[in-house]
Amino acid sequence: MGIRWGVWFEPVQPVRRLCELARLAENLGAEVCLVADEGTERDLHVAMTAILMSTEVMVVGPGITNPFSRHPVTSAAAIATLDELAPGRVWQGYGVGGSRVLEPLGVDPPRPYTAMREAVEINQTLLSGESAGPARLGWDVSPVPLAMAGRGPRVQHLAATIADWVLLSAKAVSELPAAAERIRGARPGRPAGIAWSSYMAYDPEQRRRVLPHFTYMAVDAPPDIREAAGLDDDTAGRVRSLMLEGRMDEAASLLPDSMVDVYAVAGDHEECGRIIAANREYFDLFLLPMNDLADCENHIRTVAAILHRAAG
Repeated sequence: MGIRWGVWFEPVQPVRRLCELARLAENLGAEVCLVADEGTERDLHVAMTAILMSTEVMVVGPGITNPFSRHPVTSAAAIATLDELAPGRVWQGYGVGGSRVLEPLGVDPPRPYTAMREAVEINQTLLSGESAGPARLGWDVSPVPLAMAGRGPRVQHLAATIADWVLLSAKAVSELPAAAERIRGARPGRPAGIAWSSYMAYDPEQRRRVLPHFTYMAVDAPPDIREAAGLDDDTAGRVRSLMLEGRMDEAASLLPDSMVDVYAVAGDHEECGRIIAANREYFDLFLLPMNDLADCENHIRTVAAILHRAAG
C-alpha cells in the first residue's frame, strides 16, 4: 500500500503557478493540497478556488486559518461555498495563528486558545447547517472534514478530541511516535488522522533552503521546543524581528544547522526514504511544505519518488 501524501503551499508565488504545481503533485499521486493563510500573502480562498478548478480529485483546505484575521462566520461561508463548487474536495483548517499572520495585523490576542476553540465551535456549527447565535448559512450545506494544527499540548489535545485530522508540523522527527500515541489515545474509538508535515532535506542545497523556514518554529514554538533546539529567548527575539522584516536569510544565520537534522527528514535520498519508512505507522498522511523554491517541480518529483520507495 502506498503512502498517502500531499503538498502544503505558502502562497508566496503567483496563483497560476500554485495551480501548475498542484496539478503536477496530483498527477504524481498527491491527494491533498493545503494553502497557508498568512494574511499578507496571496489570498487563501482565491488560491483555493483556483486550485480546485485546476485539479480533478485533490482535496484542498486552509493550512491554516485562525479566529482573528478571519471571522468564523465568514470563514464558514467561504468554505461552504467552496464545498458547493467542488463537493467532497474541501477541508476546513484551524489553528490559533502565529506571529507571521497576527503581528502585521497589529493583533496580540490575550487568550488565543480560548478564541480558537470558540471559533471552531461556531464554524463547525454553521457548516453542519445549524444556527450559531444569530448566524446561519442561507443554503443547504454539508459538513466538511476539520483539520487542526498547533504546536502546544493544549491545542494538539483539543484537535485530537474534536478534529478529523491533526496537522503536525515543526515537530522533531524523534518526537513523532510519542505524539502519535497521544493523539490516537485521546479518542480511541475514532482517532483523528495524523497529517505529518516535514521538510525534506535530501542534498546540501535543500539543507540550505530548509533552514530559513525554521525561523517560524524558533519564534512561535513553546519554550521547551526552543530550548531543545538550543535557542535562548534573546536569539528567538532577534530571529522574530528579522523574520517580520522579511530578512529571512539573516534570521536563518542565527539558527544552528543541526536544526535541519532534528526537525527535517534529512540525509541522502535513501536515508530520507528509510526515515519515512521507519515512521510510517505514526502518520496517515505526509504533507510536503512548499515555499519559494526556485525549482519546485523537481522538488515535488524527487519527494514523490522518495515516498514511493519508502512505501516498499
